[in-house]
Amino acid sequence: MRLAITNQEEREDVMMWVSDLYKDVYGSRPRGYNFEAFSNAELATFVNDLIEEREHEAQIESEAVEKAIADVMSLGADKETALRWLDQADAFFMYGDDSFCEDHIEKYGWVADQFE
Repeated sequence: MRLAITNQEEREDVMMWVSDLYKDVYGSRPRGYNFEAFSNAELATFVNDLIEEREHEAQIESEAVEKAIADVMSLGADKETALRWLDQADAFFMYGDDSFCEDHIEKYGWVADQFE
């Protein structure tokens, strides 16, 4: 679905979240853009390009997650065990010996994401 901006109200709505969308895609707030100077068509094109990029990145991430799970399962683990091992690996490489962070990743990591 492509976004179209046909009136001032729709433009104001887009202006409220375009910075958040940009940050979702690129990891930082937009700098150097004068969105107020964009025409409605230019702003819609900019936003649609961001949406396409976000969807593309989500697809790549989803494929990487499935590949990681399949790679661990190829070692003989069932899916739940594979997810637990991935959580443990993430906890070790991201947090070292911090037990609080290990608890955190068990609540929000691979296993929790797949089985909630």
